[in-house]
Amino acid sequence: MTTKISVEEMEAARNRTSSLIHNTPIMKSDKINDKVGAKVLFKCEHLQKTGSFKARGALNSAILAKEQNAKGVIAHSSGNHGQALAWAAQKIGLPCTIVVPKNAPNSKVEGMKEYNADVVFCEPTMSSREITCAEMAEKLGYYYVDPHNCVTMINGHGSIVFEVLEQAGDEIDSIFLSVGGGGFAASVAFLIGNLNPDIAVYLVEPEEKNLANLLENGVQCASETLNTIADGVRVSHVGSLCEPILKKYCTRTVVSVKEEEIKEALNLIWTRTKQRIEPTAALAFAGVLYHKPDHVKKPLVILCGGNVDTDYVIN
Repeated sequence: MTTKISVEEMEAARNRTSSLIHNTPIMKSDKINDKVGAKVLFKCEHLQKTGSFKARGALNSAILAKEQNAKGVIAHSSGNHGQALAWAAQKIGLPCTIVVPKNAPNSKVEGMKEYNADVVFCEPTMSSREITCAEMAEKLGYYYVDPHNCVTMINGHGSIVFEVLEQAGDEIDSIFLSVGGGGFAASVAFLIGNLNPDIAVYLVEPEEKNLANLLENGVQCASETLNTIADGVRVSHVGSLCEPILKKYCTRTVVSVKEEEIKEALNLIWTRTKQRIEPTAALAFAGVLYHKPDHVKKPLVILCGGNVDTDYVIN
């Protein structure tokens, strides 16, 4: 199995997974353009298989695990990674176990079960997730697919960059995405940095994360888990594979947003585009809506997921 993050491996991952992954559409809204004062494009990964970008890396990881004769795959996840890995494993015929924090959204837990994953609950802390997952992986003999710090996940996510450049490469000057553990952010930043470095990659975070302090000064976030409605990015630290990539490409492009800004961005997407995205996807748009640098005129926002409980209300 590959241990290298590279353009070539990302191309190979795209070829490996393209027959089962959606080439998701790009949308725009005149009303939003008027409000933002720029031409905003949205890459609709909430319409991806399993409702998030995670399907890209998960499928690549599962296929490669099966090629190595893995007995099964296992991961810890608050929702989207678990659903994606469960779907990928089901598609290629591997057993799958997901360790899930007790506070994960019900819609995401049910999604994992619908893809025939065995769900094991743990306490809602990163240490509990990691310890429980390690214990289960050893017990079952399954291949562990880290949601953030995994070469095959990072290479697999790169397919979205090829799509964006093909669909709108001449129409954008920047990409805004939500950042949690850093795997997706590292993938996009690395591939854009190698293929089209004139496009800036902005990492949008809940303000408690303070990723800029890590990238500029080497100081980790003091919290283990973030208190945010954006449940997909509650992990406070980025992975060791991701950190050097983000330092190289994104040290000056971290955007911090407040919880109320996430809610307002979510409401605007729901009401103006009629797309039922999740709060974590709205996080990226909040970066554009409230904190777009003046020189950015043509941003593309990656709407990373749409797995939200049917009874969820913006409070």
